[in-house]
Amino acid sequence: MAPPMPPNEVIRRSFQTWNTWLPTIIFGFLGALGMYNQAWWQMDMMSDQFKATYYDTKDTFDFIVVGSGSAGAVVANRLSQHYNVLLLEAGGEPNPWFSVPAMSFLMLNYPSHDWMYKTVPQKHSCGALPDRRSGWSGGKCLGGTSHINFLIHLRGHQKDYDYIANITGDKEWSFDGVLKHFKSVEDYNGQWDDERYHGHGGDMRVALPPYTGMGEYFVRAGFSHIYYPIKDGRRVSTYKAFIEPIRSRPTLTIYKFSVVTKVLMRGENNQVFGVEYERHGVRKTAYANKEVILSAGSIGSPKILMLSGIGPKEHLQTVGVRPKVDLPVGMNLQDHISTYLGPFVLDEDKPVSMLFDRDINPSAFLAFTRTGTGALSSSGTSATAFVSTPMAKAAGEGDWPDVQFIFLGTAVYSRMAEDMAHGFHVRQDLMKKYFETDKGKDSFQIIVSLARPKAVGHMKLSGPRFSDDFLIDPKYLDNEYDVKTLVEGVKMAVNLVENTTVFQSLGARFTGAVFPGCENVIFRSDAYWECFIRQYSLTLHHIVGPCSMGRKGSKDAVVDTELKVVGTKGLRVIDASVLPKVPISNTNYPAIMVGEKGAHFVLNTWRNSENSQTNEIIR
Repeated sequence: MAPPMPPNEVIRRSFQTWNTWLPTIIFGFLGALGMYNQAWWQMDMMSDQFKATYYDTKDTFDFIVVGSGSAGAVVANRLSQHYNVLLLEAGGEPNPWFSVPAMSFLMLNYPSHDWMYKTVPQKHSCGALPDRRSGWSGGKCLGGTSHINFLIHLRGHQKDYDYIANITGDKEWSFDGVLKHFKSVEDYNGQWDDERYHGHGGDMRVALPPYTGMGEYFVRAGFSHIYYPIKDGRRVSTYKAFIEPIRSRPTLTIYKFSVVTKVLMRGENNQVFGVEYERHGVRKTAYANKEVILSAGSIGSPKILMLSGIGPKEHLQTVGVRPKVDLPVGMNLQDHISTYLGPFVLDEDKPVSMLFDRDINPSAFLAFTRTGTGALSSSGTSATAFVSTPMAKAAGEGDWPDVQFIFLGTAVYSRMAEDMAHGFHVRQDLMKKYFETDKGKDSFQIIVSLARPKAVGHMKLSGPRFSDDFLIDPKYLDNEYDVKTLVEGVKMAVNLVENTTVFQSLGARFTGAVFPGCENVIFRSDAYWECFIRQYSLTLHHIVGPCSMGRKGSKDAVVDTELKVVGTKGLRVIDASVLPKVPISNTNYPAIMVGEKGAHFVLNTWRNSENSQTNEIIR
């Protein structure tokens, strides 16, 4: 009879067994993620149907806020401190998996919580995407897109806001004017703790993620860590920061699964007095005594305006919508087009990247559940850099970067082609072919983003109903200047890796795989890089501009600088759609700032109005 196995050997073999089978279990779960998401949504919806039928009967409020995303959650929080607010959200409760940063890459493109928009076919980009159509994610739940982004907490450049102040003629939108609103929402815990530029005690905790992975190497190469809205290793969405803590506030009412289809106006001055919305198949009306605020995002807000008769007159007539206010809604559409450059493969004895098949193991789960640390506490984005290409320098704008690098320390794991196809709408067959050589090897990628695009697109209705397709055309890479800038950015990124001591100590080298569709051009030539970016063109979901603000009397303005919709009374748009120029960075934090600043405008308006009425009574 064999002697009993020593306890430490039992433990070792148990962990060995778990490490062998856990990746299979995890990827099996990921395969069923859609079913889990659907079940969560279905249970939430059934519960809400009962509530909507028997409890949610109130229909008149001081303010109605449409959308509870990155900006809307802030607006609802601030206004409900003083007034009765109805918050209308098209989706339901946040999915528990949203809180795990490592799941960010995997939670896109599920109808339970994502609007799953698509652009029209692109002529000069998106060659590796089915029908050349880019997929645009937008969060559809309490907290919106702040639940499904990559947690990158950046403001942009000072010149972004000074430019906006210049074209709108309002210094309130200069960097100095918006800085106080960036700071007021923030509870900063980090290296650059200068109270002139960062806030403390705000609603949203900002810190380095516990796990930075390859970020240390990127920072040693001279770039910056990416800070996250994060606490105890979990995502801090705008729902977590601004809605959950006040959900029992008696002045805040939330109606979930409520899709707003139009705003209601009357009179020659287009006084807005409420909204129409559908909830569980029933058409309803809600009334606002003071204002309706659209915070439905850069796609939702312009769509609602146009369906309400606010938009380009000729276009509205063409699709059967009666025009009420002739404004350039849907124009000036901007986004950051990007490409995922890599993989940059590392030496076999340098296992420093995050390889899901290897690193998402029992130890990682234990670390995350017990202490909020480990690989699951990172979205994979670990460092960033902003660079000025020769194009910017030649234009005399070398001090205003035109390309962003986002370092993604995630290696090509066994399911990456499938997950890229699902989340980013890339053709799975092409990604499998491209990744085949480097699958399972330690590696990283660099997202190269066109930070200051010249191309400007538009959005249009296809019919008079909310359910009709929304025609989105960003015109990616239609402008040759954009193409040349992005090619220069790609070349700078490759040069950075191949000629920097830190990366060379890891043996980092660009993949030898040729991207499908670019086989007939010389590898790594300018022509190859142009082919690469025109094929492998991916949105970063940084959409701004279709409800642009502008100076009084400007033909380009949809809203004024206090975010009031031109030609109406009692209607504002408060979200990223009002920004007339896309900041050079990720746009979630700027959207939150717009929410904070917009709420400030609203409160000032009504405080001044009430003070004026009080003075009249006294006189």
